[in-house]
Amino acid sequence: MIRRTLATGIAVAIVSALLAGCANAPDHRPQADRLRSEIGAMPGVESISVDYSNDFTRGTYLDLDLSMRTASEAQIADVVARINTIKQHDFDSYRQSADFVVGNRLELKAGAELDPNRITARTRGLRRLGASLPGAAITWNTYGIEIEKSPPTTDSLAVVRTALDNDPARVTIRPADQEPVWTVDLPFGPQQEHDINTLLGTLALPVAYVRVDSGHIANLSVGVHSPDTAYQDLTAVIARTGPTPEHPMDLRWNWGSFSPDKQFTGSVKIAGCSDGASAADAHPEHYLTPDAIVLQRRLRTEFETCQ
Repeated sequence: MIRRTLATGIAVAIVSALLAGCANAPDHRPQADRLRSEIGAMPGVESISVDYSNDFTRGTYLDLDLSMRTASEAQIADVVARINTIKQHDFDSYRQSADFVVGNRLELKAGAELDPNRITARTRGLRRLGASLPGAAITWNTYGIEIEKSPPTTDSLAVVRTALDNDPARVTIRPADQEPVWTVDLPFGPQQEHDINTLLGTLALPVAYVRVDSGHIANLSVGVHSPDTAYQDLTAVIARTGPTPEHPMDLRWNWGSFSPDKQFTGSVKIAGCSDGASAADAHPEHYLTPDAIVLQRRLRTEFETCQ
């Protein structure tokens, strides 16, 4: 009884302290209101949404969504500069995001730091991509560029190289025709692309996803035909792709459609070491079928280099 009372008292004290902290946090709603009114009235801004919160239940955040589909680059730069002037450093302890719609199905996502030069340069790149890929939805976020419903990968990559002048960038391409999803780090030349494409064409298993880093396959996701032949098929993929300690490969596989039950799926870091950070690594028996656990352990024992 004493322990229970003590535990309850500690919990109440912690909650009270958190509530007091939120209550004492500076209220920046006036600045949020200024963002809504002043930025909304600037040239080039079609609309703005300001989602502001500073309370215990929802947390502290400032999310800005702006539509500037036809704005000039100069107008966009002015808006970004004005946002920075209004925000100052008042929201430094807040989670922040800023999304700019700069064309038809063209979106630029940023975080707390808004550099007018970077925003306008990325707007220019997005609009070039959009002009050459009119049916695609293109987003440039903090992780790179994502192109949804794109033309075939080869055509899309050719457009990306031209539009971005082969500047360094990470690009993910999700073709409309259900080709494998590609993620590449530019620069990535046509010959490198041809070599990877040729290699993928020789694999006996269907490829769902490939990530290329420095001209080498860094991540590969495949579908296996059957649990009975999965080991032979996966080792054939490993032999064909030939990862090395200098260029290891994260290989993932799956069989069957997704269900909430345990899956025949798994992963192995060829010529490297799995970080073991996922829930499935910590408790595979909760997520994987027994034969999937056996296969994953066998492949990791044979092909990983963990010390």
